[in-house]
Amino acid sequence: MHTYMEVKGNNGVQHSYVSLTVDGTSLVLTKPKGFYQEKVAQIPLAEMKHLVQDEHFGAQRISFIYQNDYYQFYECGASVIDYMKEQLFV
Repeated sequence: MHTYMEVKGNNGVQHSYVSLTVDGTSLVLTKPKGFYQEKVAQIPLAEMKHLVQDEHFGAQRISFIYQNDYYQFYECGASVIDYMKEQLFV
């Protein structure tokens, strides 16, 4: 699933278009670069804090904190937020 992500942390604010998957115990984020997928992060589900689902300008958004970085994922395309809710809110 592809979506837009914003990360706020000590290094400032970063905006990325990422591919995300859940492999059972981790949220895996990769950034498409042609045929190559650059791994951005592998976030253990158990270490996510303050997991929230809300709306931002009428679109769904999921956010959480991991290692003092604030991650936000915006609804972009078919069912990405629904997929994340199924995987993260269990």
